[in-house]
Formats: sequence, C-alpha cells, structure tokens
Amino acid sequence: MMSRMIQAYFHTENQAEGAKALLMKYDPQMLEVGSLEGGYNGSGRLLLPFMESGGLVNEANINNSFAMVDAPPAAARASSDYASDGDTQALHYVLSCKVADANYLGAAEIIRRNHGHLEEFND
Repeated sequence: MMSRMIQAYFHTENQAEGAKALLMKYDPQMLEVGSLEGGYNGSGRLLLPFMESGGLVNEANINNSFAMVDAPPAAARASSDYASDGDTQALHYVLSCKVADANYLGAAEIIRRNHGHLEEFND
C-alpha cells in the first residue's frame, strides 16, 4: 500500500495535539508532534487552515461536527490558500506522519480545519 508524508505547522501545542488525536482514525504511521525553537523557517508551500466565514451552512456541514462554514474541500485550492512569509513566523509546532494515499485528503482536511498550515510536497 502506498503512503504519503504529511507535515503541518501550528501556532500552539494544543492545536497540534488536537489534530494529532483526530488523525488517529486514519491509522497514521510515525505520528508525532514537536516544537520548533525559532518557528517555521522552511521554504515549502504551506496551505492555509480553513477559516470560518459568515456564509450559509450547507447540508454536509450540518452532519459534520468538525465542519467550518463555507470551507472549500481540501482538493480545491486557490493561490490565496497559500501562506505568505508573514503568516508563518509564529508557527512553533510541527506535526508529521504518514497516511495511506486513500486517506490523504481526509487527513489534510482535518489538519486544515484544526488551524494547521499543511506543507504541500511535490510528489
């Protein structure tokens, strides 16, 4: 079975640990959370977390206890979904793991809904 690496960055340890607990449903390998002394200083492309907005709640959100209002699916990406350098300076915790290819989009959505900045790797 093929797997994909996940690396995500968070502002707080609680955010990272919360996402870690939710990812357990995907049976991840090598799941760990660590702190970054100087904050994120990488050069990768980071997908921004999903943010709440004042829009209407759709049917999928009503049935999903972790849903955010008007959140686009993880596969839908616009250039504005990527973090700029200023957004990344306060990211002091990193979560990393491997998940099965089939579970990647679900895991990415969990991370982004829980304030994680997901690093996008070129496969």
